[in-house]
Amino acid sequence: METKKSAMPVGSSLMLVLFIAVICSAIMVIYTSHNNRQLLNELYTNMAIHNKAQADWGRLVLEQSTWTAYNRVEHIAVEQLSMHIPTPNEVRIIGQ
Repeated sequence: METKKSAMPVGSSLMLVLFIAVICSAIMVIYTSHNNRQLLNELYTNMAIHNKAQADWGRLVLEQSTWTAYNRVEHIAVEQLSMHIPTPNEVRIIGQ
């Protein structure tokens, strides 16, 4: 009687499967860490862009309030457009 022996013992094939699983797991850890670093860099870049946009917005709001200040508008109306505040005799109320 002749018995057939397998090329690898049962324990060796189990070790091979476990070795492959460990290698795959290590590769996935490396990939995930790399992806996480890339996303974190992108987040910091976007946060810097957001902070710059917020600062620009604040400056624009301040500039708008300066340009629309009552004293400035009145000064331009008087100096450049030769406007004046009407006297009570010049005021006409139009009814409905």
